[in-house]
Amino acid sequence: MRQSNKREPLSRERILRAALGVVDSEGLEAISMRRVGQELGVEAMSLYNHVANKAAILDGLFEIVLAEMPAATKAATWQVALRDNARALRLVLRAHPHTLPLFATRPAVTPASIIHVEAALELLRKAGFSADEALCTLQVMVAFVVGHTVAGYSPTRPEEESRPAYEQLSKHDFPRVHELVAVLARHDIEKEFEFGLEAMLAGLEARLTRRKTSRKE
Repeated sequence: MRQSNKREPLSRERILRAALGVVDSEGLEAISMRRVGQELGVEAMSLYNHVANKAAILDGLFEIVLAEMPAATKAATWQVALRDNARALRLVLRAHPHTLPLFATRPAVTPASIIHVEAALELLRKAGFSADEALCTLQVMVAFVVGHTVAGYSPTRPEEESRPAYEQLSKHDFPRVHELVAVLARHDIEKEFEFGLEAMLAGLEARLTRRKTSRKE
């Protein structure tokens, strides 16, 4: 029996998956229409029937990384829901660290990305935040999650790494920094993330409570 050599047809999703594979293995700077075409075994021109340009691929990468977040479950409170969302975002960013620059510099553009924004804003508005407060909360929370993940998991080349020699500093001039030498040896970056997340949630809750109280007075 003759085997079929029929190639899987191109689609936007297939192109984006191939692009994510390139980014995961080679870094974001490797992305180009030509490189993604090579990954799929087609000419770059074939991609334009499904994605307009490189920018569209980058927007799509943003989308498919977010699509890996687990479906939200019904939470008892807005604080629990926001905490779960922050942790879920961090997990997918850790799984695809080369995409971190996208989340640090680009907004959600596609409907499939914006749906996450809509859900977060709806959660915050129902909790009692004003539209402006909801926007500020979302922006600051995303900045914290992305920024902390960049600081802890952003890929670096060996020649770019820098490790401060705190133990070589003068104890007289830098007594508090010297204390860090022992602390850093056992420091848990995930506990640090949770510390920051809980501090943000506590601050948001206190702010919302103060505003609701002032309305009643």
